[in-house]
Amino acid sequence: MAPPHAAQARGRPIPARRLRVVVAGEGRAGKSSVINALLRQPVLPMLSRPGARPAFLLRHAPDEAGTVLLHHGTGATERAPALDAATDFGGAGLCEVLVDAPHLAGIELVELPFPSDGEVGPEALALMAGADLLIWVSIASQAWRLSERSVVARLPPMRERSVIVLSRGDKLRSAADWDRIEDRVQREAGPFFGAVAFVQAARDAIRASGEDLQAWETTGGHSLAHLLIERRGRLAPAPARPEPPPARRGMEELSAALAGLVCGGIAARRGGSCLAFGPEPGRAGPLTAALRTLLDGQEAVEAAAGAPVDDLSMRLGPHLLLVTRPAPSELAFLLIREDRTPLPLARAALQRIAATWAREG
Repeated sequence: MAPPHAAQARGRPIPARRLRVVVAGEGRAGKSSVINALLRQPVLPMLSRPGARPAFLLRHAPDEAGTVLLHHGTGATERAPALDAATDFGGAGLCEVLVDAPHLAGIELVELPFPSDGEVGPEALALMAGADLLIWVSIASQAWRLSERSVVARLPPMRERSVIVLSRGDKLRSAADWDRIEDRVQREAGPFFGAVAFVQAARDAIRASGEDLQAWETTGGHSLAHLLIERRGRLAPAPARPEPPPARRGMEELSAALAGLVCGGIAARRGGSCLAFGPEPGRAGPLTAALRTLLDGQEAVEAAAGAPVDDLSMRLGPHLLLVTRPAPSELAFLLIREDRTPLPLARAALQRIAATWAREG
C-alpha cells in the first residue's frame, strides 16, 4: 500500500500541511474505536469481512462529509455507497472517508490494517516510521504483548512522537487495575512511547460524546484529541487571527466567565448567518436554524397576549438553552451545562451580551 495523500479541506484555513497521525496495532485491538472516539462519532465500522478491510484515511471536509472514496492500486477511484461492516471494498487498498470534525481540521488519521499472518511488511513500517504521530493501540487487559513489541522494535527511535493507547478500558474491573496496567506499560513500553492513554469507547458512548463534552471526556477521546491538536500546532502554527471586532470581543469576554458554556450566538430572526462564540461554535449554526423556526411559531402567542415573548429558556438533557432578543428582529442565545453554570449568572451574562451587541454590533 502506497502512502495516502489527502487534499486540504475546503473553506477553512489549516496548516501548510496536514499532521499525519497513523493508528496501528494488532488485529481486533480497537483501532477503529480509538478513531471514532477522536471523531466523536461512530464513523468506522468496528468489524469487516475477513481479509476485506483496507487502510482508512479520514479528514475533515464539512462540505463533503459522508463521502467514501475507494482508491485502488491501479489508480482508479470509486465512491462507496455506505460504510459499515457489510461494505464491499472491492479489493481497494485505501478507503478515504470525509467527515465533519472541525476540532481535527489540519489533521489526517490513517488506520493501518494488521495482516492476518502477523507479518508487517516494509510499506506499513515505513508509514508508521514516517508519521508525525504514531498511535499504537493495545487491548488494556493484555497490553503490550511480545508480538507487539517485536513490530514496534523494528521502527527507528520515535519515542517523542509515539503514544500507546490502551483500548477497552471499560472492561477493567477497578481503578486499581487501571493503575497496575498503566504502571507496567510505562515500565515496559516506556522506551518506545512518550505517553500512555486509555480509551473506553463502546459505540453508545461514542454516540453520546457527539453531544456531550463530559461523555467525550469519559471515552478518553477528548484528551487524545487535545494531544493531536497540540502536536498540530507545533507542526505548523496557524497564522495570527485578526483582532475581532469590539462586539465579538465583548461577547467572548463576557462568556469566558461561564464555566459550563457550550456555545452562544447572535443572529437575525430570519435568514443570514450566525455570529457564534464559545468553546464549540460549530453547534451554534444548527441551533440558530431551530430557534428561528421556534420563534416564528410564537408569533400567534404574542398576538394573543398583545406583547412579545422577550426571554425563553429550555432544559435539554444536561443543558439549558437561554434565548433573548437584543432587538425585535434579532435573537441571542447561550447553551450551557446546567450542572456547571449558575442560572442567574448565565441570565445576567446573556443580557449583557445582548446589550453589548445592541450597542456595538
